[in-house]
Amino acid sequence: MRRHDRARRRRDRREIDERLSPVRPSGSLSKRQRRDRLKKPRRGGGSRAGFPLLVVMLLFVGVPLGAYLISSAGPRGENEPATVTVEQGDTLSSVASKLEEVGVVGSSLLFELGARYNGWDNEIKPGEYRFVSGEDREEILRTLSNGDSISAFTITIPEGLTLEQTARVVEEESGVPAEEFEAVAKETDYGYAFLENPDIETTEGFLFPEKYEFEGEVSAEQIVNRLLEQYLVERRELDFEAAQRRFNLTEYELITTASLVEKEAANPEERSLIASVIYNRIHSGMPLQIDATVQYILQKPKENLSFDDLEVESPYNTYKNRGLPPAPIASPSRESIRAALEPAETDYLYYVLEAGGKEHFFTDDYDEFLEAKEEAEDER
Repeated sequence: MRRHDRARRRRDRREIDERLSPVRPSGSLSKRQRRDRLKKPRRGGGSRAGFPLLVVMLLFVGVPLGAYLISSAGPRGENEPATVTVEQGDTLSSVASKLEEVGVVGSSLLFELGARYNGWDNEIKPGEYRFVSGEDREEILRTLSNGDSISAFTITIPEGLTLEQTARVVEEESGVPAEEFEAVAKETDYGYAFLENPDIETTEGFLFPEKYEFEGEVSAEQIVNRLLEQYLVERRELDFEAAQRRFNLTEYELITTASLVEKEAANPEERSLIASVIYNRIHSGMPLQIDATVQYILQKPKENLSFDDLEVESPYNTYKNRGLPPAPIASPSRESIRAALEPAETDYLYYVLEAGGKEHFFTDDYDEFLEAKEEAEDER
């Protein structure tokens, strides 16, 4: 390039800088002015080296924060409720789009930016939700992360219920007819190894007592399967194999024993004592004579069984038949199952419910048993 061309370009650049100077923000400098300043030593110890970094940091924090604050204002309009369904596998972006489509948020992009900035991007749970236009975005995200779906419901199965009683609870808490639940609960083809014993005819004893959460419409079969699945989860931490070898019983017989413990124990602390009495009586060849088995036959609990009740003909009547009943009489809790697997080491053969019904008196002496029984009856 010729020398006079370079000189002309420098003049043109200075002229452009001079024309732009009136419209520059206060304090802005031309390239030449900045270069000249760098050649001059600064007065004082201050430095502007950190300024670009500060600008970047402000942009990094400020833009998402601003976006979130804008999105939190929500769209304008009436507060009409809108339903949004979050499917399994939906991303934050797809959920944000659904919210915008029904008018809950004004901008799916800003909603998504705000959610990601505040760490909600991996917290959204499937379900059916209801929101109103203009609802606080923090509340929307909190609802989605908590899974507070309008279609969610819980079923709480208490300990010690029979299959029929469980069916009634399911009907009350889910709307699934008790008859439908009973019908599918009396089947055993659910693919679980613990139900493959040919002696097992129903799922009685395996409908694990617990609080369950369900989403949307569910069938009786799905509920039964969920309860059986929970039993499988619980049994993994229990040593059934050792108990089977020790007592020469199948898993089904151990669950039957646990169901007796569940119905007979007056408090949690005596579960293992009740289990020890059951095994001691079996080993000594004595009938179990457990009132709960007769109550199971009658299906209507009675405070006191009559002589005629004890004479009822049934394989479940442990007054007339030795050994365990043919199947569980209730769904035992995890603690009762553990007691059946790990009973206390005792010589007890008898127990009597003391006055007040809060605990049993245990003994290995028949005369002491009769005396305690008479005393308890006198105090009632």
